[in-house]
Amino acid sequence: MRLNWKTGIATHQGTKKKKNEDSYLIRFQTDSKENELGIFVVADGMGGYQVGDTASRLAIETIEQWWDRRIDKILKRKNVVTQITKELTKLFNQINRVIIETSKNSGKKMGTTVTFLALYKGQYGIVHIGDSRVYQLKETIGGLDYHLKQVPHGNLHEQTEVLEAEPEFIQITEDHSWVEKQVLVGKLTEEEARNHPKRNVLLQCLGIEEDINPYTKIGNYNSSDLFLLCSDGFYSLYSNKEIKDMLLNLEKEYSNYQSVCEYLINFSNFSNAHDNITLILTKHLYYEQENRNNNSSWFSFMKHLNRE
Repeated sequence: MRLNWKTGIATHQGTKKKKNEDSYLIRFQTDSKENELGIFVVADGMGGYQVGDTASRLAIETIEQWWDRRIDKILKRKNVVTQITKELTKLFNQINRVIIETSKNSGKKMGTTVTFLALYKGQYGIVHIGDSRVYQLKETIGGLDYHLKQVPHGNLHEQTEVLEAEPEFIQITEDHSWVEKQVLVGKLTEEEARNHPKRNVLLQCLGIEEDINPYTKIGNYNSSDLFLLCSDGFYSLYSNKEIKDMLLNLEKEYSNYQSVCEYLINFSNFSNAHDNITLILTKHLYYEQENRNNNSSWFSFMKHLNRE
């Protein structure tokens, strides 16, 4: 199997917790035409309950069983990402019922967030509940930036337009949290939410309420796009801009994403991380999408020149 992926994973209990209640899963498969599918999952067992690690592990094991049982059949279908998203939404409801039943039988409350990402042929699918996150660091236009520069020429300064680029950093998932709801209605800023005493209050997770409504999203990606999945133990320490800047700088410094993930874990612990931390970084080097994007970038460039 030829895999065109750059991927890293790191997890740690943090500086304050006695055990790590986070769980994760990464799996890859190819279809009959050698198109590659990757899935990435982060589950954050809720520390406020008695056995969060049991809940997160149960969620991951159930998704892994689904993968082993279903993925080869799904890859024979036309709308692979759409089918995966539909099946995972149903699976989240199944996991929720199992965790609730397990909790009743054991007499111990348990809950977990789950954030699932699938990447296939330039299309991503997300199924998500809780407050772990998926970020997309989107490629620049043709890998170039756009700016004006002044070139001295005697007593004149000629303005020359150059295509360059500023990468776009997007939080794709929505937090199922009390503070996120306040941000959406304009009662809190992002910075206020990050430091609010109720920042850990969840409105949805698996294992607590019978009725759930997982967040789902399908979108597109290019071969130079980077995806970050992380539990709240990581992103709660930094603003989105700080995370973006760290990723851009570390990509230049390290040749592989495993080193980047390990650096971010160590840096977070140095920053006195109070919670478990889990990070997954991945980039799918999808050549067909890359070629299509290069053509699009060249077309945009020529259009720009023709306007002059």
